[in-house]
Amino acid sequence: MTRSTDPQRRLNFDRKIAKWVVLGLLTIIALLLLGYFLQVALQITDNTLGAPLDDAWIHFQFARNLSQGNGFSFNAGEPTPGSTAPLWTVLLAVVGLFSSDFLLPALILSSVFLLVAIWLTFGFTQWITGSFWAALLAALGTTFIGRLLWAGLAGMETTAFAALSLGAIFLYSKRGLRPSTALLFAAATQFRPEGHALFALALADSLWQWKVERNGVSDQGWSSFVRSFLPPLIVYALICAPYILFSLSTTGYPLPNTFYAKSGSEHLFSIRTLRETLGLHWRDNPFGLLLLLLGLTPLWKKSRLGVLWLLGLPLFTAIIIDFTWHHGRYTLPLIPLQMVTAAVGAHLLVTKVRESKFIPKQNQRKFVSQALIVVLFVLLVFAGAASLPNWAMMLGNNTREILDIDVAQGRWLAKNTSPDAVIAVDDIGAIGFLSERRIIDLNGLVTPEVWPAVSAEEGLERNQKLTRILSELGPDLMAAFPLWRWDIVTNRAVAQPLHHVQTDTHTIIFQQDAYIYEMTWPYLDETAPDNPLEVTFGRGIKLLGYDFSEDDSLSITLYWTSIAPVSENYDAFIHLVDKNKQIVAQTDDQPVGGLAATNLWRPGDIIRDSRTVTLPENLPTGTYELHVGVYLRESGQRLPISSEDAVDNALILSSIALP
Repeated sequence: MTRSTDPQRRLNFDRKIAKWVVLGLLTIIALLLLGYFLQVALQITDNTLGAPLDDAWIHFQFARNLSQGNGFSFNAGEPTPGSTAPLWTVLLAVVGLFSSDFLLPALILSSVFLLVAIWLTFGFTQWITGSFWAALLAALGTTFIGRLLWAGLAGMETTAFAALSLGAIFLYSKRGLRPSTALLFAAATQFRPEGHALFALALADSLWQWKVERNGVSDQGWSSFVRSFLPPLIVYALICAPYILFSLSTTGYPLPNTFYAKSGSEHLFSIRTLRETLGLHWRDNPFGLLLLLLGLTPLWKKSRLGVLWLLGLPLFTAIIIDFTWHHGRYTLPLIPLQMVTAAVGAHLLVTKVRESKFIPKQNQRKFVSQALIVVLFVLLVFAGAASLPNWAMMLGNNTREILDIDVAQGRWLAKNTSPDAVIAVDDIGAIGFLSERRIIDLNGLVTPEVWPAVSAEEGLERNQKLTRILSELGPDLMAAFPLWRWDIVTNRAVAQPLHHVQTDTHTIIFQQDAYIYEMTWPYLDETAPDNPLEVTFGRGIKLLGYDFSEDDSLSITLYWTSIAPVSENYDAFIHLVDKNKQIVAQTDDQPVGGLAATNLWRPGDIIRDSRTVTLPENLPTGTYELHVGVYLRESGQRLPISSEDAVDNALILSSIALP
């Protein structure tokens, strides 16, 4: 019988045509919304194309180096697993073989993956419910989420992980754990390391299902287990192993640098993170989240993994970080699955109405259920669409801030520094890509050497550790947010501001002001002071000498070394003493303003400690003495000095004649 004479085949053919028409319409709607977002953003940025996250530029830098044969590196020739999305980097590296422009291709790629996520939302929902309208409801709900559209124009891997993780859950729910399913799971991990947690859930679910199915079967044993699990595990391992081995070989850890740099919580579980995450998802579409509660049970019957991931990822995120990052982008990929679950809940609600005994007539039940479907569409789409203008403006403001701060600093450094300059940076992406200078990452994303400082308590302790590490790494300049590095950048013996950038709004950048500083690091490998000395204070501290200059104030640089561990945190003073042994000017402080406290010194350390003694107005002419001593602030007790040129445990550094 031919298709034209077979009603069932004709019906199936018509359904396929309708499906493709609907997917085409969904694509057009999504593209129109993306166009609207882009138009609003360009109005805010004065028609300058950009990305709303500096992280996008990190991928551009990795991709450029990879495409130019410099390996998987941020600084060319320095391999590091600094990308959480190696597959995203590889895709962009392919672009780099043909073009030096990564921004526009990245925006196109993230938009394409958004479309794929919408299509998969449609297909997954239709498979679960068998309902065309429910599938359309889920896909429309996904399309009208402002935060997801923002991600579609972020030039980031977020939408790729959303699509791949949803596709993996879809395929697993249909076929179970097979090599083809493991392939999708593994691909998802190469866009986000959270994919490993998703695969772990799938593996646990498969083990449980295998045990249930094998219960009471006489031939249950290792052979059955191996046949079921070994092939997908091999596929998964083959895909994931290269980047894991690369990470192990470069840092000694299996996951990307970013996981260790950004993860870490002061609490076993961060209620703040969970609260902020749920708040973001609620505001995405409040009505959808209510329908989601109805859909969890029927979804569980068809896709246990879907429910486990929907509930598990927010909990997992609350364990590893203390607060949400970048509009909650780590759980943002759950949005399509949320809409699937919401549509499943809507389908359950309509089914209950159709089967309700409270509506006696079938045609009445049909009318009410159809009216309910229309209401569900209106409410779900309206609840999402209401926030679209805000998210379009958010995209523009985020992008403008990145342009004002990070892009501006990168261009200034490219123009005003030598090609061999080394820059310590807070936001490394645009600065590294545009300046093309060697970068030291203050947050450890591509510089694991700073992890000890990143993991330290915020404030002085963190900056003390960072000062030592940076003294060893030796950056010439620092591009930083002052509040993050306050103890360093406000210390004029260490940091001198060269360039200032700022932005008007505060939507994605940590601080509205950033500076580029010229740096003079206190820990030295060796020194040759203008005035050498060999004077020991106590048992562990030695003064190697000093430099001296005189202007409106006295600039004195002391060079200390540690000859034995010191447990106390001592202060050092410089006193200007007149002929009557009276102090007329002084400076008292911990070495380098506390950045190089004595209890942090290691034997062999050499510390440059620059001080300024401000001279009082109308200081009489005459000869004065400079005295130097080391004392404990709490008690005022001075350390004894191994020198004959000392008075009351204060070294007479020199005599000076003031006009």
